[in-house]
Amino acid sequence: MSKGHFTIPTRVYLSAGQRLQLQFLLRQEERELDDLLTELLSNYLDGMPEPPSASAQALGADLNEELRRRRQELRRLRPRLKDSHNPAPAWLAQMVADLEAEIARLERHVGAGGSQG
Repeated sequence: MSKGHFTIPTRVYLSAGQRLQLQFLLRQEERELDDLLTELLSNYLDGMPEPPSASAQALGADLNEELRRRRQELRRLRPRLKDSHNPAPAWLAQMVADLEAEIARLERHVGAGGSQG
């Protein structure tokens, strides 16, 4: 098609009754099936929210990667807090608490609009 349009080959599954209704509608309105389906789909999509932009998707991917790294660091540090033979210094406990807070912040940000990729 022209003007930036494209075609999508597809099948439409209807019951026998629905097929008769569709054929009647097309005859009554003197329309072709592709025109009717294009209008219906366009109206449906116009009512949907805009998809995230490529930059928002990239930001979501970056946030997910940062979240993955923070969780990995937390998994590495937590066992050191629980070592009964070598008590953890206060700075390590604070570091773990800061990491947990940062992970919670990133999870909220990713959940609020970032990509879950």
